[in-house]
Amino acid sequence: MMDVTGSTAPVLLVIEDDTDTRQALAEYLTAVFPDARVLMSESAEGGLELALRTRPRVVLLDLRLRGIHGFEFADRLTRSGRAAGVAIVALTGDMSPDTLMKAETAGFTAFLRKPADMDRLEAVLRPLLDPGPGPDSDRAREAPLWKGSKGVLPS
Repeated sequence: MMDVTGSTAPVLLVIEDDTDTRQALAEYLTAVFPDARVLMSESAEGGLELALRTRPRVVLLDLRLRGIHGFEFADRLTRSGRAAGVAIVALTGDMSPDTLMKAETAGFTAFLRKPADMDRLEAVLRPLLDPGPGPDSDRAREAPLWKGSKGVLPS
């Protein structure tokens, strides 16, 4: 699927307010997924604008953001009517049962412990970003991956 910029490359949108983590993710994801367009936002508000403009295949989302938090982002994206097939992967240090249940209820595709283990991050993102149909792919509606991981990214 082509986004409004005319590109057919899958878009991976990373929403993370910590500068060091955001930069580490950008470097890693660009190297591991060279055919994807990796876009970054330091806020959920900015990320929502990017998501509506670019129709990402995957949003990697920190749940604890300044301003609106990750769950509010997911709710606003869903209410926009433009979230069909967009896989939202939570990245957070809060692994409480309440947060896990809330993420599952909100329709998150996967939930990763922050700081993220890079091998686990790739294992979760690769099937979501593989070439194939655009954001409306059934791949984004597969069973959620509710596994935590040990970390190597700065927290």
